[in-house]
Amino acid sequence: MRKLIAMFTVISLLIVFGCGSDSTGPSGNTDYLPMAVGNQWNYSVSGYSIEAGADTIIISGSSISKVLEVTTHQQGFQLYAIHDSTTTIMTTPDTTITCITTAMTYAHNADTEWRIYDDTTSTDYEILMKLPVTLGDGWIPDADEPTVMRTVLSVSETVTVPAGTYTDCANLRDSDSQEPDFYFDLLFSRGTGVVRFLINESDSTETVYMAYALTSSIIN
Repeated sequence: MRKLIAMFTVISLLIVFGCGSDSTGPSGNTDYLPMAVGNQWNYSVSGYSIEAGADTIIISGSSISKVLEVTTHQQGFQLYAIHDSTTTIMTTPDTTITCITTAMTYAHNADTEWRIYDDTTSTDYEILMKLPVTLGDGWIPDADEPTVMRTVLSVSETVTVPAGTYTDCANLRDSDSQEPDFYFDLLFSRGTGVVRFLINESDSTETVYMAYALTSSIIN
């Protein structure tokens, strides 16, 4: 159980990766990431954890991501400050545990790519998205994890979530050459942002599956 709670802390940082853009940059792609102060995305959380010899854990909950402000990196470029709050409920036949996590992250449009920073001073960043979004394109999002590749699997998926049905969605998938049973899918809809993302991680002893689905949004 302790391992699972630690994993949810990491997941709470991942959700904000899909929540921003501004009005500049290559046309036809920035609308995958609509960005303005006050924009907000509300998600439902569902999933499970199956561990050998242990009870199956049923996962539920909710998550909110909101653009709080525009700020400046110490190197002088613009950042969007995004706050995420996730409530995760883990239920077994014997007990229920509620885990609440919060995180801040910062998004920057570098014209040819979207970058995600942990703070306003760090020089390290993750490449969220290459622009323009091109079917089959791939890159290593984080130099500290060179075995993980992010690939554009599709630009034409249809996704149905509680907030509605979205067509022509882009699906960006993370896969790890060292962990063949791991994947992390981000599904973006033009004009809305991330409408759904999926996390699947398994090994010989445990499988964890998580799904975040958009329930409503505020796009300014």
